[in-house]
Order: sequence, then C-alpha cells, then structure tokens
Amino acid sequence: MADIKELEQYAMEHGIPIIQDEGLKLLKQKIIEYDCHSFLEIGTAIGRTALVVADLVDPMRVVTIERDPQMIEQAKANLEGHTNIQLIEGDALEVPLPKGPFDCIFIDAAKAQYIRFFTKFCPLLSENGIIISDNMNFHDLVDHPERTHNRNTKALVRKIRGYREFLMALSDYETKLYDQGDGVAITKRKKGK
Repeated sequence: MADIKELEQYAMEHGIPIIQDEGLKLLKQKIIEYDCHSFLEIGTAIGRTALVVADLVDPMRVVTIERDPQMIEQAKANLEGHTNIQLIEGDALEVPLPKGPFDCIFIDAAKAQYIRFFTKFCPLLSENGIIISDNMNFHDLVDHPERTHNRNTKALVRKIRGYREFLMALSDYETKLYDQGDGVAITKRKKGK
C-alpha cells in the first residue's frame, strides 16, 4: 500500500496534478459533515485522493475513473490491497455509468469537460449527496484572466468560468464556492427537489 506523503512528493516532482492540501482538507471535512459512505471520483491520477477518502470513514465505497494509461498503471500499484476502491479505466465521458447512488461525486479531471461530467454523473448523486468540483479558481486566473497571455490557458479559464456560471444557474441545485486550495465548489440538491 502506498504512503500518502510519498505520493504527494512524487506528484510534486513529476508535475502530476492533485488536489492541493487545503482543498483536500475541505473535501475531507465535507465528506464527514455530509456522512458520505460512497465516493465517485472523476480523475484518479495516481490515486492519492481515492486512498485518503477510502480510509476516512467506515464503511466507504470508492469508485474512481481514469483515462491516462500511465496514471492508470501507477494508480493500480498505489491502490493495491484496498478492496473498497474500484478503478475504472477509460474516458469518464465514455465509460458506462457505475452502480450508484453516490453520497459524494468529486470532479477533478479535464477542466474543459466539467459541465459534461456534471451532467453525466449528477443522476448518480444520492438524495442528500454533494458534488465537489476542484480548480474553480485555476491559479486565480478565473477571476483575473488578464494575468495570462497564453491562448490555450485563456480558453480553459473561460470554460471554468462557464462551469461556475452553469453551477450557479442550476434550478435544482445550490452551489457554494470556497477559496481553499485552487478553489472548490460544493453543490447539493435544493431541499424538496
């Protein structure tokens, strides 16, 4: 079984995107606050978040989806021995829906696809569940797009801003934005919806 600190060090040294410590702390708090016992993660990377969540409460069922073959191989090795974690290999937009419902759905994959991820997986959310989306500030560029001159980055920032607007406009859900880490959105169904 993998050591979390070693995974964090490896991610930092190899430029692997993982949720920042403050964002992970908020995610853990919300999982406990909302009494979550099932967790769907879109974007496994090397498995750090899945491992942290798997040991957070008992029982906890974790399903995590990853498309990058190199990340999949590393995640398999890191998740070995955790019988409560299922790794699904493939593009989250193409894989069959896993068996739900899930108390927490965590979106942390291709930022430009967040709206599509939300739309595909929100039907799997349990009645009182939460959807957590990472990178809502994207290095503070969402609120300050003038800080970059890279065309691709500007396009990505527009997509993330569009996702934030999409979340806020949903009639059946309410969303709160947090500045922890790289910005985190917590979305839940409105009461009676």
